[in-house]
Amino acid sequence: MAELIQNNSSEIIALLVTVFGGIFTFLGVMIKKKYTEVVNDSTKKEVVAATVKYVEQLCATCKKMTSEEKKNMAKEKAIEWLNEKGVNISETELDILIEASVNGLKEGLKKE
Repeated sequence: MAELIQNNSSEIIALLVTVFGGIFTFLGVMIKKKYTEVVNDSTKKEVVAATVKYVEQLCATCKKMTSEEKKNMAKEKAIEWLNEKGVNISETELDILIEASVNGLKEGLKKE
């Protein structure tokens, strides 16, 4: 057995390097994927919250707009901003984040 290992040590080392290289590459890809997912989620929340505040501030000084018009404006601006950052968002996710941000604004106003 020892003789077999000595005769094939370079092949065994090459195999181990390949296996460990594959494992580390897989782990690296998985970590990068999870990191990107977390960063994108955080970016989406921040962009939508800032966009909702922008629309509310803009509409406070301009003509009266309906809630639906404000929501559509927030959607357009948020999608534009997220596209500039290279972040994709679904329609459903955008609706949920906008509603959550609006609710947060209303709760903040109630406390004041």
